[in-house]
Amino acid sequence: MTSRSFLTTIVMSIAIASAVSACGRKGDPELPPASVTTMPGEPKTVKPPVEDKRFILDPLI
Repeated sequence: MTSRSFLTTIVMSIAIASAVSACGRKGDPELPPASVTTMPGEPKTVKPPVEDKRFILDPLI
């Protein structure tokens, strides 16, 4: 294996690892609002929405 192909392999591995590890938000997964159901007769409790923290790269997304 030449040094150029070895370097290409290393760079591609780092790029793929970076792309996969930077996906999503930190925290528990949230269900969509339409999929949350309650049983008949149970009182409906509404939680106030959690305010998102701004991140420096948010305008780029």
